[in-house]
Amino acid sequence: MSSAIVWLHGDSLSPTDPALLANPAAPAIFVFDEPFLAAAQLSFKRLFFLYECALEAIAGRTGSIRRGVVVEEVRAFAAEQQATAVHVTASVAPRFRQYVAELRAAGLQVVMHEPPAFVTWRGEPPRRFSAFWRRVAAEALRPTGTGPVLPAEHEVE
Repeated sequence: MSSAIVWLHGDSLSPTDPALLANPAAPAIFVFDEPFLAAAQLSFKRLFFLYECALEAIAGRTGSIRRGVVVEEVRAFAAEQQATAVHVTASVAPRFRQYVAELRAAGLQVVMHEPPAFVTWRGEPPRRFSAFWRRVAAEALRPTGTGPVLPAEHEVE
């Protein structure tokens, strides 16, 4: 069993999530947030995409994909894993702060990991997206990795 788990959420579904990378041996959980989903009414395609992302993110480690009330499911998973700490990548989603507060109130240590900056920004906030995009497009579209690893039969010559 582990003393820590990683909680993945909709803003952190990636194998390169900072909380996952900081805890390579920790079990991970993703919860389909039933109350949110009932209100948001996402399409089946979107739900399936989230499911595939969750599978990819937890591949190669102990993990669980659940549906329900997020805090209840994360607490239950932590108890199953005998974990006292929950590692998570920060999110700007308003409900995220509430979930973190509830997990802490339940006695779990919540360790926040900061996501990498999408772009660097200096100066006054732009009033229009187009002004912002003109200044950051080259940086935002710059490759950040090597891309997917393809089997030898798919290599491009």
